[in-house]
Amino acid sequence: MFFFSRKNGNYYWVFFYRLAIVLFLFLLCRLIFYFLNPSLFPGISFLEWLRILKGGLVFDIAAMFYFNSLFILLMLLPVPFRNSAGYQKIAKYIFFLTNSLAILLNCIDFIYYRFTLRRTTRSVFNEFSHETNKVHLAKNFFLEYWYVVVIFTGLIVLMVWLFNLVKVKPAQNFQRKWLFYSKAVLAFLAGITLAIGGIRGDFKYSTRPITISNAGEYVKSPHEMYLVLNTPFCMVRTWNVNRLKEIRYFPDEEVEKIYSPVHYPVADSTRPFKKQNVVIIILESFGKEAVGGYNKDLDHGTYQGFTPFLDSLMTVSKVYWNSFASGRRSIDALPSVLASIPNGQDPFVLTPYSSDSIHSLPQILREEGYHTSFFHGAPNGSMGFKALVNLLGVQHYYGKDEYNNDKDFDGIWGIWDEPFFQFFSTTLSSFKQPFVSTIFSVSSHDPFKVPLQYVGKFRKGPLPVLECISYTDHALKEFFETSAHEDWFKNTIFVITADHATVSYHPEYQNAWGDVAIPILLCHPGDSSLRGVDTGIIQQIDIMPSILSYLNYDKPYVAFGKNVFDKQKLNFAISYGGGYRWIEDDYLLFFDGEKSKSLYNYHTDRLMKDNLLNKDPGLAAKLELHLKAFIQQYNNRLLKNQLTVNGKSK
Repeated sequence: MFFFSRKNGNYYWVFFYRLAIVLFLFLLCRLIFYFLNPSLFPGISFLEWLRILKGGLVFDIAAMFYFNSLFILLMLLPVPFRNSAGYQKIAKYIFFLTNSLAILLNCIDFIYYRFTLRRTTRSVFNEFSHETNKVHLAKNFFLEYWYVVVIFTGLIVLMVWLFNLVKVKPAQNFQRKWLFYSKAVLAFLAGITLAIGGIRGDFKYSTRPITISNAGEYVKSPHEMYLVLNTPFCMVRTWNVNRLKEIRYFPDEEVEKIYSPVHYPVADSTRPFKKQNVVIIILESFGKEAVGGYNKDLDHGTYQGFTPFLDSLMTVSKVYWNSFASGRRSIDALPSVLASIPNGQDPFVLTPYSSDSIHSLPQILREEGYHTSFFHGAPNGSMGFKALVNLLGVQHYYGKDEYNNDKDFDGIWGIWDEPFFQFFSTTLSSFKQPFVSTIFSVSSHDPFKVPLQYVGKFRKGPLPVLECISYTDHALKEFFETSAHEDWFKNTIFVITADHATVSYHPEYQNAWGDVAIPILLCHPGDSSLRGVDTGIIQQIDIMPSILSYLNYDKPYVAFGKNVFDKQKLNFAISYGGGYRWIEDDYLLFFDGEKSKSLYNYHTDRLMKDNLLNKDPGLAAKLELHLKAFIQQYNNRLLKNQLTVNGKSK
């Protein structure tokens, strides 16, 4: 920290020194947070601590940029009077004010974390908004936890002392103004670039700004995420996230009868658990419209589609004709597919509840002796997937780094699908069976290009993405042809689906049904009984309970989806997009959170022009009843951290 030998220093060195003060204080807060709550974080090894501190630095840098944006702007503005005493005094007090607030937030969680087992987020303002004795509560807190006040005061004193150790050299007259402005403008641009990288977590093209769930990349269990995170970061990243509110449409015992996410499989000694491999293939932006096998009626029966291999696979698979995604973004897909958790008003991974205790498909099968893995050809950590699948119990992550051959890199998103799918097949063959593995394709992404050797090979349609979809379909074909010769192939159930739908050009898909329509196929080369077309409904959150049912898993678990092999279950799909879309049997209901807005028979009214809401109020009431029960279960279980059967917090 003390790398200056004199009180006045070079302008930019002093600037970096002051930012280093913030990171040093955040590190102290993290260590104090742990030492005041060691029993809540047992069994952390030295190497695990190193990973936690490495991740902590990433989140501290992001929080530093969030809270010091005004200070950084003032320090880097290319104005000649910025060295003056008055200007520096303004910058100093802004630094003290914003970072005192950040330190205060960290200090609050020294104690408050014990009660919530979460870092404090914006929701705290809602939680205490109706308290009439806030002053009394604050007074009791200060008296009972006086030592936190002492720690906070000590940290503020330390911050002021460190800040005042080094000052900017006084302003001087300068002759070469062009040199000053050149340096200042370059420094300003460099500062913006560093801020963008700090907030995003790195400089990779495909990386989103890091959020709470990204902390999972650095830990072995979800509760340790809170050692990686800091409270200022959590407060900022949840500021515009809608806080769930506890819902009481029905009494608890009644809502369980209408809809329950708890699955209690019936144990049957004649149907032992089948330790068969599970391979889940998630195809980027594969809307159902692109698949010819689903759309033989389009264009007056002349439509061909853009997925010849997927069309052929449908003839030897279990196909659910009404198949849907849970959202419209890639980050909605993984919790839905692997943990049967749909997105609500906000994507699950962006909510404060993404660190709740989860019993996912990989984790459940891992407990049954499965090897678990996830493949994504993008730069490691892209889209936050590495962190998320770690929280979902996946042991091994394979990305662009593990592929280790940049000649197959598309230059933006990741490794081209064809070579990466071959890498996937080869790597699966090295695993001990049984295994559960997921691959997420990348090539059907903007700017919608295919490898040079395939330019002109695939049919182009009215949308640029369709050529890329044909390329990925080809990659899928090559994967199956390669894998068919491996000994694990016929002992594997394959799930082929998409992360979400994409833009459409047929009016039949330009509606609330088409917005979430994706393919979902179940294919087992060694089981001829898993064939045919089912007219029922399947969605991404149904994959986990259906796979567990197929394997004869007989322990209870929580999954918001249904087992599609159980015809007695409610036949539904749900998604959120400006309101709730509840699909049940042949009907689609719009619900705005308070009342139903419209009802359509999507089977007979593909263009959704005939609103049945007032024509059949009884049907609308029945669907709304089921939807409200689902919303209540989803909201309240996330709020109370009841995503496992025992319903207990960590």
